[in-house]
Parts: sequence; structure tokens; C-alpha cells
Amino acid sequence: MEGRDRAARGSESFPRRCRLGGNRNYRYVYRKGKSYPSKNLVLIHLKGKEQRFGFSVSSKVGNAVTRNRIRRCLREDVRRLRLRLKSGKYIFIARPAVKTAAHAELTRELENLLRRAKLVKEDESK
Repeated sequence: MEGRDRAARGSESFPRRCRLGGNRNYRYVYRKGKSYPSKNLVLIHLKGKEQRFGFSVSSKVGNAVTRNRIRRCLREDVRRLRLRLKSGKYIFIARPAVKTAAHAELTRELENLLRRAKLVKEDESK
């Protein structure tokens, strides 16, 4: 039963190969990427052949529970949008003001940020 569930949602999962990885990769994207700020988030994007995502939540945001909640929310939003995004390396940085934001507000802001950065693929049906 579990195998069928996994196969059904296979394209929506957030596999390990989509993670940015170690400190070296983060530093590279920080140095070479383009930054897009918003109220609660900062997106740093670097063009590339494959999609990789990283999430950075500073201790200024709150304690470990708060930081992990925010990271989980961001990861879930990116997991849902992943197939509509252009390839490249993405780092999402949470600002301290994010701790008071609701998940729905964070989702809207993330989508607006990606649209403003022109990283969402255009529909082929248009």
C-alpha cells in the first residue's frame, strides 16, 4: 500500500538530489547569484542545468523550534512549486520578521517573489 502512495506522488516529492548540499555550494550561490528581497524572505538565484534548493534561517529568527517550522513551511511550498520553476540553484533566506507571519502569508510572498524574479515557467497552453 505504501509503495503505491509513493508512486502516485512521485513527481511532487522533494528528493534529496534537489537539496543544495554543503557550505561550499551555499557560498558559491551567495557569491555568484542574484538577490531578490521581500519583506520576510530573500531569494538568491543562480542559473544552472538542474534544480537545487537551500533554506537558511538564522538564529535571529527564533529558537530551534521556530526555525525548523519556518524551514518546513518553505520546503513544502517549494516542493509544490518545484515543477513550475526554472532550473538553477535557489537559496531562500528567512528574515527575522518571518516569525510572526502565517504559513499562508509566507506562501503568497514566496510565489510573488518567484514571479517578480521571473523564475516561474510560462504556461505552454497560452
